[in-house]
Amino acid sequence: MRYFLLCFVISLRLSAQSIPPLDRVISVDIRNATLDNALRQISRAGRFEFSYDPTRIDGTTTVTLRLTNTPVREVLSRVFMNRVSFKSRGNHVILARADPSESTPKSFLLDGYILDEQTGERIAKASIFEKTTLASTVSNPFGYYKLQLPTKLANARLDVRKQDYLGETVLIRSRTSHAVNIRMTPLPPTASSSIQTLPIRVSEDTVRSVEPPLASVAVEAPAPMVDSTARQPQSVIDKGWSGISKLFVSAQQAIHDINLSRDTLYRDWQVSFVPFFGTNGRLSGRISNRFSVNVLMGYSFGVRAFEVGGLMNLVRTDVDGFQAAGLANIVGGHIDGVQAGGLINYSNHYVKGAQLGGLVNTAGRSVMGAQVAGLINYANQEVQGAQIAGLINVAGRSVNGLQLAGLINVARGDVRGSQISGILNVAHRVTKGPQIGLINLADTAGSVPVGLLSFVRKGGYKRIELAANEVNLLNVTLRTGVQRLYNILTAGHSFDRVGSPRLSAGYGLGTAFRLSRATLFNLELIDQHLFYFDGTYPRGWNNHIRLNTLIETRLSNHIALAFGPSANWYFSTDDRPIPLLQPEILLVSDRADAYSNARHWGWLGLQVGLRFF
Repeated sequence: MRYFLLCFVISLRLSAQSIPPLDRVISVDIRNATLDNALRQISRAGRFEFSYDPTRIDGTTTVTLRLTNTPVREVLSRVFMNRVSFKSRGNHVILARADPSESTPKSFLLDGYILDEQTGERIAKASIFEKTTLASTVSNPFGYYKLQLPTKLANARLDVRKQDYLGETVLIRSRTSHAVNIRMTPLPPTASSSIQTLPIRVSEDTVRSVEPPLASVAVEAPAPMVDSTARQPQSVIDKGWSGISKLFVSAQQAIHDINLSRDTLYRDWQVSFVPFFGTNGRLSGRISNRFSVNVLMGYSFGVRAFEVGGLMNLVRTDVDGFQAAGLANIVGGHIDGVQAGGLINYSNHYVKGAQLGGLVNTAGRSVMGAQVAGLINYANQEVQGAQIAGLINVAGRSVNGLQLAGLINVARGDVRGSQISGILNVAHRVTKGPQIGLINLADTAGSVPVGLLSFVRKGGYKRIELAANEVNLLNVTLRTGVQRLYNILTAGHSFDRVGSPRLSAGYGLGTAFRLSRATLFNLELIDQHLFYFDGTYPRGWNNHIRLNTLIETRLSNHIALAFGPSANWYFSTDDRPIPLLQPEILLVSDRADAYSNARHWGWLGLQVGLRFF
């Protein structure tokens, strides 16, 4: 039991010492005591030591004071009435005689505690600011704040905001330094989640410029503090914006952004060097500017006309007008105008106008206009206009216009326009314009894709064929695309038949015309190379061009018979004779070029096979 009590006492002392002396809560009952005795009682109650020069502070002054559950800072303010300044260092409070104030001081100091009106608890991380001068601060972990204002300020109004609390505005009449404790009312549970504008309670500070005499005051203020920062669920795009803003925004600015979520301040212009150093001060995240100039980097709530930044512009909500930066523009709302960045443009909502980025453009919602980037354009929803990129364009939903990219275009919805890329186009449904690329993929197509390979899942033309003709005993052929234009990949083999090529491989294009519900007419042009691999002749080019005219008639839901004649042209540059033909119907035989060493043959052929689809 003794060991337990010893540990308990030690933990209490360590806990008390972890709180700065001026913010420790004490209760004192001092009656007609000298100042020296009063300070000893206060130091014992707060478990700290005073340090001061007895020649500068009269220790024989009589003090009468009775306070309950009051921070040491406030107790000392009551004792000295601004005649002595004090600060803490370690577990000591240092007292110094206050310097005589100027006859007409240029500024005055307001300080005090932010308290919960219902519980009396001290509130940490509350925002305290003055709208005219933009002076601002945040209450410390013990609810204490300190703010300096100019005495020439005509109408001083101290505004206090805290998430999940009603706003408070205090009218300051006195232009002398004094303490102002402010009590805040918690929001009802239903109102905390509402986005509507909530009322702000206006009160008046009763302190006047004349210093009051020593007085006995009873104060109830329990020690625990409150820091309620309930978070709403965020989307992936919003989380991305939060991550970006955390990199460049100071902790105090981030607190202001949360607490002042229902307040927007307006200024015609601002100039900043970096986000925490500029004419908007630490409230920049809640100020909307008409014109904004940022030497290196700027941070603001919104831009209503023009913004330029040497390196980066960071805007919490919307930009209406023109925004340009040497490296990046990061906007948490929409863009209505032009956004030009040397490397990156980012908008968390829609873009109406243009994004011009050296590397990447990103829109969290729709794009109505143009995205032009050196590498990548990304729109999370629709694109109405154009995406032009050196590498990749991505639209999360439909595209009504043009996607033009060096490598890849992707639209997860419909494309009412065109996709043109160097390698791959992907879309759900394509209408009014073609897909032009090496590979085209679509769920359905109302237009004709143009490329080396085109795949259309619904309503497309897809056939796998096993066939025989006069050159090869077995040909395996893939036909894919749409009925009006499809791609052909084919390979053939003759099972080592003497006089026939060992392997043939080729590519072609075809079109199909419907003759009846179960019958199609195919017209195809195929170019294929014949490989012999026998070493008898010098290496050369053996090329076979085939024009097929085929009838496809359906046998069942997934099988069709295809047959028909073909016109063929073959030429060889290695003196190799015509491949073995069965049957053989020659039109041109062993005809030499006048301008090369190639030899030519022509014949009529026949093909028959089964198609699977």
